[in-house]
Amino acid sequence: MGLPQRKLFTIDEYLLSEEHSVAKNEFVNGKIYAMAGAKKNHVKITGNISYNLMGHLLNSPCDVFSTDMKLKAGYDCYYPDVFVTCEPEDDDLVLEKAILIAEVLSDSTESFDKGIKLQNYFQIPTLQEYLLVSQNKIEVWIYRRVGKKWELEILNNGDDELELTSVGLTVPVRNFYAKVFK
Repeated sequence: MGLPQRKLFTIDEYLLSEEHSVAKNEFVNGKIYAMAGAKKNHVKITGNISYNLMGHLLNSPCDVFSTDMKLKAGYDCYYPDVFVTCEPEDDDLVLEKAILIAEVLSDSTESFDKGIKLQNYFQIPTLQEYLLVSQNKIEVWIYRRVGKKWELEILNNGDDELELTSVGLTVPVRNFYAKVFK
């Protein structure tokens, strides 16, 4: 049946509904939004990012999550494409202590990922880096926390080296685009 139709929900109502939902929904400003399916390039890039991070972090205390784990950012909850946490957390349903988040941009979500979601992610005290990875061309935006402010670096060449200081990994940008662009 789901929740009764109304304009705003509490975080607790959202989390309860997600436990029984057959579809994934994000929670933004008290509203619940159904998530759409992804295109092939989006799925490949998400897998490539996860693969590179998992291989590097295999013997570390950090965990890599991809697409099916919720992350709380302020009052809202999202399903990031990929994120990393390095602290044990008690909750099996929603995590809060990401140090690195990667979102693969689609035409329908790009302005949201670069706008409201970016602002909410920046409120996560443990977050050190936020990656925005284009699925239409080789381009990676990386926001890094430097003290109390955020700095942006844009890489748009497959030979560029992406330095992920939060996890101690340097990787060629082309690794995120393996089998995507020929």
